[in-house]
Order: sequence, then structure tokens, then C-alpha cells
Amino acid sequence: MTEKDPQLLRAKEAFSWRKRKLSFRFAYRGLVYVFRTQHNMWLHALAAAIVVLLGFLFDITSVQWLIVLLCIALVFSLEIINTAIEVLVDHLHPDQHPKIGLVKDLAAGAVLAAACVTFIIGCCIFGPHLLAVLHTLL
Repeated sequence: MTEKDPQLLRAKEAFSWRKRKLSFRFAYRGLVYVFRTQHNMWLHALAAAIVVLLGFLFDITSVQWLIVLLCIALVFSLEIINTAIEVLVDHLHPDQHPKIGLVKDLAAGAVLAAACVTFIIGCCIFGPHLLAVLHTLL
């Protein structure tokens, strides 16, 4: 790296609370965008709300809470990344193209894979509680 390297120049910039505040504002704007425009994010949020409610209802352990919250964060984060990829490739290549479609499908597949594993984890955590409730009702 040379003295005029942009990465080196950025690294030398002084810490700024104003810039940190701006970075949080931009991140918040991204969250608002994904929640306003992505129907799948609405479904993820609904599922997360139900799971959190069940967590309180069944008084799950601290470790189970950590696992549940990590799963929620993983699925939300992947949905946000998927949306970012879709927005970017639509901007760079607005016409339909098989490779662009594949990129979008792969990103969506990552969300689906995480959601499926998260569902299985949810069944492992909440299944015994739900079965116990069902058993007492029957």
C-alpha cells in the first residue's frame, strides 16, 4: 500500500461520532426498506414473533433463547442480503438473463436453507412443549 492508497487514507481518518450516527441511519434505512418491500420478511417477522411468544409461554432455557435468537438473526440477515443482491443485480442488469436469475435463485436458496434448518431447530426446542400441551388436552 502506498500513502495515496484509498484504503490507507480511510484507515487514517479520525473516529467521528457524526459518521457513526450516519452509518446507523443508513442501516436503519435499509431495515425499513426490507420490511416495507419484502413479503418474505413479513413472514419471517411473523414467525419470529410467534416463536418469541412461545419462548415466553414455555419458559425456555437461556441456551434455548440464545439458539432461537441466533436463528432469527440468521434468517433476517440472509433475507436482507438476498434483497441487497436482488436490488444490485436488477440495477446492473435490468433485463432478464439466465445467469442473473441464477444469482437471485442462489441468494433466495440461502434464505430457504437457513429457514428450513431454523424450523427444524424450532421443532426440537418447542416440539416437546407443544406435545405436552397436546397430551394434556387429549
